[in-house]
Amino acid sequence: MSSELKEKWRAKAEENDFEFFGVVDAAELAKVPFPPRRLLDTPYGFLPEAKSVVVLGMHIWDPMFNTVVTSVIPDGALPFDDVPGSQYYNFYYELTEARAHRFARVIREDGYRAVVDHFVHEKAAAALAGLGWIGKQTLCITPRLGPRVRWCTVMTDAVLPYDEPFEEDLCGDCELCVEACPTGAIIPGPSQGVEPGKKVDFWKCIVPQEMLADPNQDWQKYAHKYSPRCCTECLICHDVCPIGKEEHGRRVKEYSSKPAC
Repeated sequence: MSSELKEKWRAKAEENDFEFFGVVDAAELAKVPFPPRRLLDTPYGFLPEAKSVVVLGMHIWDPMFNTVVTSVIPDGALPFDDVPGSQYYNFYYELTEARAHRFARVIREDGYRAVVDHFVHEKAAAALAGLGWIGKQTLCITPRLGPRVRWCTVMTDAVLPYDEPFEEDLCGDCELCVEACPTGAIIPGPSQGVEPGKKVDFWKCIVPQEMLADPNQDWQKYAHKYSPRCCTECLICHDVCPIGKEEHGRRVKEYSSKPAC
């Protein structure tokens, strides 16, 4: 019965445009350390009765999916601190979470609890679910699309068949993301075995600057601003990854050939 339920839920995930679907043992994901001060928690922090974590992934094929709007956060405030009056909107978070909530209704209709959240260690969850490899830039690299996928997770008290962790090193000797980063934020070498939060220098990385009141010059140069507080995130290490680049490009070309609304 649990296998049938898993396949039923996989089909429902596909109906909500999630191309990637995997299941992780909540207890195993809870053992994985994560960087401090990012508001991350174990699955039990969101659902104490969690038995399974359903990992959902969606192809992010247009830069506009990475649009971010922030209100002014005072300089000196650490990323993700609860700063009164601050606001943060990331389009792919909003999109994947809204669709995950629609998917989670199916779990509840089948008599189980379901909690949708982005703040478990999603990249680790995707790797444990057999969906990809944690690359040298700490993104989850999928064989089909590389890092061009965004994730959302659903904690449930249903016991489902768990997927096997992804074991193939997709990066090998490639260091393109390390070499391409204009601020030298990515430390060379594999991510495996490196203390969480140490593989990418958070303050050198261009992306966190979007949350500060006075972003540095690198953010001004690479963030592709649309208004003073609206931009697309820096995608340099994301775009340079050769894994899945051909398939991503093929799809973008296909989508672009269709008539606009």
